[in-house]
Amino acid sequence: MPQHKKNGQLKPLPLGYIAPDLHDDYISTSKNVAQQFLRLADQTVVNAKNFVTGANEVGYHVVGANWGDNFILPKLTVDIQLAKEGDRAVHDPSQILSSARGIEAGHIFQLGTKYSEAMGANFTNEQGKTEPLWMGCYGIGVSRLAQAAVEQSYDQDGIIWPVAIAPYHVIVIVPNIADEEKMAVGEKLYEEFKQAGVEVLLDDRKERAGVKFKDSELVGIPYRVVTGRSLSEGKVEVVKRDTKESQDLPVTEVVEIVKQWIEAKL
Repeated sequence: MPQHKKNGQLKPLPLGYIAPDLHDDYISTSKNVAQQFLRLADQTVVNAKNFVTGANEVGYHVVGANWGDNFILPKLTVDIQLAKEGDRAVHDPSQILSSARGIEAGHIFQLGTKYSEAMGANFTNEQGKTEPLWMGCYGIGVSRLAQAAVEQSYDQDGIIWPVAIAPYHVIVIVPNIADEEKMAVGEKLYEEFKQAGVEVLLDDRKERAGVKFKDSELVGIPYRVVTGRSLSEGKVEVVKRDTKESQDLPVTEVVEIVKQWIEAKL
C-alpha cells in the first residue's frame, strides 16, 4: 500500500477519502519518482458546485465543496470518466447516452509507411520530393457476417436465415421415401425449383419425418415443402421458417408462389 512519510513515521494513504488537494509529501522521496502528483480533472466536474469529496482523512468527507473556495481546479482537464448508460453529454445535457450490443463485422488498419518503404512504393509530392505511400486496408469478414446474421436471427429451434443470405431458399422433404408417389413428386418439385432459379435441397434421407423437420429448422432454411398427407388432395405443405406458419398449396402452383415470396424478400 502507498505510504506517507510524516515526521519520520509511515502513514497509509486515506484511500476512499482522498481530496483534490492531497499533499505531495505522500510521494516517495526516491529520485526515480516524480515529486508532485499529476492532477487531472474530468470534463464533467469542471462546473461542479456544492459537491462531495474526501477530506484526506479516513471516515471524513467535505460536503458542499466548490472549486476556488475549497480546492483548486487542476489545470489539466481531460475526458477520463467511464461512460455508462444514462450519462448526459457534456456539450448538450439534453442528450442521454444509450447503449446497445454491437457486432464487429470488419476491420480497418492504418499501415503507415511500413510496407511501402519495404517495397519501394513511393510518390513525388508537390515539392518534388520522393516519399513512401501511406497505406491502409480494410476487410469485411464473410464468416463474421454469417455469425452476425445468426446472432440477430434465431429461435430455440435453430437458425432463421434471412432469405437474402440463406445458403438455400427451399428444402423439399419427402417424409416417407418408400412411398413411390410422394418420392416422385418430391424429386419433380426439386427439379422445378432448380429450373425456376431457386436454391433448393432435397431431403430424401432414410430418416423419420420428425428428424428431417427438426434438421431443417436447425439449419434455418427459409421455406420447407413437404410431400405429406395433403398430396392425396393434390397439395403439399409449405412451412415458413421465421413464423412457422403452415399452409397447403397446390402442387402445380407451389413453385411459382414460393418463388414470389423469395423475390419479395431479396
